[in-house]
Amino acid sequence: MILKPAPGTTRQFPLVWPPWQPPGADGLAAIVAPTASIAWADGLLAREDERLVVWAPTGAEPESQALARLRYPGVRAMTLVPARSDPRWVRLALEYAVHLAAGRESDALSSACLTSWSPPVTPSGVVRIPHLVTVARDDAVTDTVVWELTSTASAQHWLGGPLPDQHFFENHLDALLRLRAAARRGQLPVRAANAGLVELLADAELSIQLVYQHAARFRRLLGGYLSGQS
Repeated sequence: MILKPAPGTTRQFPLVWPPWQPPGADGLAAIVAPTASIAWADGLLAREDERLVVWAPTGAEPESQALARLRYPGVRAMTLVPARSDPRWVRLALEYAVHLAAGRESDALSSACLTSWSPPVTPSGVVRIPHLVTVARDDAVTDTVVWELTSTASAQHWLGGPLPDQHFFENHLDALLRLRAAARRGQLPVRAANAGLVELLADAELSIQLVYQHAARFRRLLGGYLSGQS
């Protein structure tokens, strides 16, 4: 049995080749203001409308280096670029960092965001947030995860309270992505409706922020998925 939630609009991010190619070594890509100093970067990848795309190498601790450079003047968004990364996924993660930053410009904390298309290591005092993202590729629409790295304090500010058990939800990301896809198509399994998701998604998309805000409800639901309950 399938139930339909109220219709909503989910933003889709295109998975396309960027007009630039990052070097093959471990590094980071960043979007900076056109007037900002880029002396810290090793190369200018592109000069786009009202922004520059730059690249810089990273060493043994890329996450820590990227977080430090995120505070440089004029930096608007940044993403980690492991060696030999697919440029399409690098671009997706970078554009999602721009999207996150735009939604936080009014926050008291710094709005620049650091992302990664693959699961990053978390330095001390830092957490990773697995954002659920809808991707348009050719004629197909799918859902994936783009990771954000941020301080624990910034994550709690974003959520509006303490973080839930992130390890549990990371272990259930595949189920969350399936739920997001079902909600996007207007079709939810009956057990999701019984957990109150129809009402919960009436005016919101299934985001990791929503999951964290209703952690107990989603833990019960995902436990049902794990045990095979219908």
